[in-house]
Amino acid sequence: MTQSGGKKVLSVHKGQARSMFLEALALAQGDDNLPEEWIARTRRVGHASNATNTPLLGTALLAKATNKDVNALALQTKVHRGYSARGVAKDVLVPMCVEHEIDLRTTGAEPLNNQPFFAKPQVIKDLIPENKLVARRELEYLIQCLEAADYLEDESAVHALAAFLRVRIEDGNKATVLELQGNALKLPVLSQLARDFINVNREGGRRGQALVAACLDLVHPGMVYADAINDPSRKVPGDVAIEVPSQPQASTQETIFPVETTQPLVPADRVVVLSAEAKQKVVTQSEILQFVERLAAAGIGKGLYVAVEPNQADLEVSELVKKAQERNGIALEVITDPKRLLENAVQWSPLSLGECLETFPQLLVQRLRDFHCGKDSQHEWGDMLAAAASAHVVQQRDAETPVINPVR
Repeated sequence: MTQSGGKKVLSVHKGQARSMFLEALALAQGDDNLPEEWIARTRRVGHASNATNTPLLGTALLAKATNKDVNALALQTKVHRGYSARGVAKDVLVPMCVEHEIDLRTTGAEPLNNQPFFAKPQVIKDLIPENKLVARRELEYLIQCLEAADYLEDESAVHALAAFLRVRIEDGNKATVLELQGNALKLPVLSQLARDFINVNREGGRRGQALVAACLDLVHPGMVYADAINDPSRKVPGDVAIEVPSQPQASTQETIFPVETTQPLVPADRVVVLSAEAKQKVVTQSEILQFVERLAAAGIGKGLYVAVEPNQADLEVSELVKKAQERNGIALEVITDPKRLLENAVQWSPLSLGECLETFPQLLVQRLRDFHCGKDSQHEWGDMLAAAASAHVVQQRDAETPVINPVR
């Protein structure tokens, strides 16, 4: 630490910063919950028109995780508790994100050389004029995030950085939806493949959530809502919901004397009739009953709990279902085998068996995107399907090849 003009000047050790990045990355890729505050902040900053806001936030969080004393709003050493944010971004954040294929929304090696931050000592709202309404509002929100980051230290700073990395992993290349091609597999093969796929890389349980949503898509086409439920502002229990329009109330006159009208109907509100929770980790009866209580509090009468950890202990499902009904009046279904989940969905789907087998693989691709799974997950699913289809073709060919006994 040095003094410059009466100001305290700090530094961020680059080797330590790399270690902090890797520690946060392990958390980001794991199953543990991370602070919703920083997930929401990172996601909102990631929607800003100025893409540089994202690496700037990441740089500040990385710096705070490495040295709790730095000023999160500093860009240069010219300000009190200042440090070289440009150096941390250029020498640590950007190359580490490139190495681990994490999208920072910018492609340059020195993102903090972009406007309006280039050659500025500190992030302040006057970097953007008031007449540029959208950009100014986005900058003011970024400053709120940096001010909150300035209070972070030690574990809280690492967890905030992990939340930042998780969002950037999830949202990077989100628009990509792989179009699958190939023949439909038989149901036992497809259900086994789905189980294998979600366990090869759980992505913090997001693959399991995507599987639940895709299965419900088969049963309730057009009524499954998943992505919006990840919004912390939405108070709906569970990861996936079935929503239907609420029934409009007809007046007495309309009921007795129906008349033609050209007036548009008032848009009906939507109501949740079923909510589903998906977990790819060991859960307890208590956790499931807590989910049931949240359903009851939200006025949702039907719940689906999918606990698909392979090492899950016996949950005594019949007892859970009975307790849910007796205590809270909730119709609960608990499923612990992803194969059974898909097979049940096919059984109850309004589509034919052939349509289900053809449709489900693409539905899962869509839901992998909706749940912000990594950019390689869709291709991994496609490769597994292609390999299984090829193996099936070989088996068919071998079965159809006549056996010729040699003439003795």
